[in-house]
Amino acid sequence: MGRPIPNEALLLEIEEKRKQMIQSGLENGLRSDKTLQLSVQVDNLMNAFNQSRSAHLFYKH
Repeated sequence: MGRPIPNEALLLEIEEKRKQMIQSGLENGLRSDKTLQLSVQVDNLMNAFNQSRSAHLFYKH
């Protein structure tokens, strides 16, 4: 596995992927393969962000 991505970079990536997902939903429909794939990518990025924050909070104490 690669190096962890800083939280700021993850937030920027989440926002960019979210915009792509919304655009795909408007162009291709909410149930299109492309929109659903982007949704999964957003979920994965958000999970990575949440895990990173949880680990940071855990090790901070």
